[in-house]
Amino acid sequence: MVLAVLLTAVAVPTAWVDQNIVKEEGFVRIAGSLGNDAGFQERLAAAAVGTFESSVDLPDPIQSLASDALKKAASGMQSWSDYPQAWEDTVRKSHKLNFGTVNQPEEASASTALVLDIGPMVKLVRDHFAEATTIRIDVPDQSLVSLGQPSHRQLVERVAAFAPLWWVAALGAVVSALLALVASRRRSLVWVFLGIGGLALAAVWSAGADLAGGVVGNLDSANGVAELFKDEFLTAARAGFGQWVAVSAFVSGAVLVAGVIAAVVSGRQRSRSARS
Repeated sequence: MVLAVLLTAVAVPTAWVDQNIVKEEGFVRIAGSLGNDAGFQERLAAAAVGTFESSVDLPDPIQSLASDALKKAASGMQSWSDYPQAWEDTVRKSHKLNFGTVNQPEEASASTALVLDIGPMVKLVRDHFAEATTIRIDVPDQSLVSLGQPSHRQLVERVAAFAPLWWVAALGAVVSALLALVASRRRSLVWVFLGIGGLALAAVWSAGADLAGGVVGNLDSANGVAELFKDEFLTAARAGFGQWVAVSAFVSGAVLVAGVIAAVVSGRQRSRSARS
């Protein structure tokens, strides 16, 4: 029984990480919601416009026109109909750079653990700039924003390699629980123990998520956009994992109640048998 609880303690968090961080769709689901945050939108727009502006070398006669167009882009990008798709493309490209098998640029692979590729946002600025000025300018395919320190990449690689193996721990937990039920003479007590163990794990997971979030939150990021992305992503991730913890606690509570009821019923049956 103890082995089942210990294996469950490993299986649930790693399964969540695999489904919501390592796998692209889960990452997009969490990070995609950050594009709706007003503060993040403002800084993201400023970063995209700044990156585009740094690659522009315009003649003096149209500098004023360009300046007005870029100011409108910085303040109104969130209202553009193609903004949500550009942000989703940003998230997907960033995930592939950090967790995928695509070739990474040297600065992404050698300098930081995580990068945010705002290239699609820069291209969005370029397209709207072209509509406003009839001037189309080529921009780099990638525009990388650093999200951490150099030592973090090894941690990300280890997580990406280990998390998909969560099913091994989960299978071991199920087998251990079944063996405990088969071997025990009082199966109701096994259910009680598993229920109590599950509730204890829910408390440990919740505290662990807060602790891990605090540690990661205290890590320095390279710039304001990276810092805001990190903070908002951590908040969304902790909320998502909290839902898993809540479900685990509910199931564990149900198992505990069922075990207690079964123990009471079996105890009464034994008492009647003894009297007879």
